[in-house]
Amino acid sequence: MSPDPVVTGVPPRVAASCVLSVDEWTRTLLDLLPRGACWPREPGTTIEAFWMAIADAMLAIQTRDCALLDESYPCGAVELLPDWERELGLPDECTQGTWTIAQRQAFVCAKLAAQGGQSRDYFIYLAALYGFQITIVEHWPWRMGCTTFCDARVGVPPMWWQVIATALDCTVLKCVIRRAAPAGSTVSFICRRPALWNIGLWNIDFWSA
Repeated sequence: MSPDPVVTGVPPRVAASCVLSVDEWTRTLLDLLPRGACWPREPGTTIEAFWMAIADAMLAIQTRDCALLDESYPCGAVELLPDWERELGLPDECTQGTWTIAQRQAFVCAKLAAQGGQSRDYFIYLAALYGFQITIVEHWPWRMGCTTFCDARVGVPPMWWQVIATALDCTVLKCVIRRAAPAGSTVSFICRRPALWNIGLWNIDFWSA
């Protein structure tokens, strides 16, 4: 089973508190006043205008608080993205280079979600965190009594993996998989560009490449 994904945004029940308007803040503040003839709550009164000005300040504070709340969820952080990267040691050896904000957010999210593992399912999950769809073929080491490669049921770690990816550039994928692969294993890669449709027909260049 794959690890649980990282939460990517403010939960709806929390975000609901971030949509109060100036009018709603004004009514809330007026409702906190004492009762009596000298504390009118009708629209257009001087006291309403006074508390509406206070409501403007409350709305500004609310906006910044909610923005900070958004930034506390790393997969969508912008203002605090450099802080998240510094906390996670990014960019690392696999993510050096110039990337978009969305790509940097994805690297942060992937680093947090990569909890570790050595199963084939885990490495497929790990690749998906970085935006790659892959399949893995495991080749098992020869042992006395085996006429061919032995299968996984004997509990011997694979000595050679073949990772097949649908991607134009596998640089990040190769680094991430090799960094996490069990010691003593060898990983090879086949990176295939996605097939393209051309006027309703398969792109012949793809199949002949």
